Amino acid sequence: MADKAQELQQLIVLSRAILNKAQEKLWDDVIALEVERRELISLFFSAPVRHEDAEAVASAIRLILSIDGQVVELGAVRRLDILQLLQEMDQGKKAVKAYTS
Repeated sequence: MADKAQELQQLIVLSRAILNKAQEKLWDDVIALEVERRELISLFFSAPVRHEDAEAVASAIRLILSIDGQVVELGAVRRLDILQLLQEMDQGKKAVKAYTS
């Protein structure tokens, strides 16, 4: 499992990098890293996992899913921030329109 272990470690490292970028609100970087990670996931699962490696793979998947959950939470907060900003912009437009009418 040497190669598979390296691949799993690389997926975990990428997942943590995605979380770090999300925490820094660098969403373009998050997207770029996610594209890279998807390719690695696809490659990793292109061959079956050996039975004796199943527990290590399952453990890594649980960790990645946990990290992904944190990224999703940060994304939801960002989404709310954007919605609030859009509402404020809409209110500003209405104020300008009322003022100029």
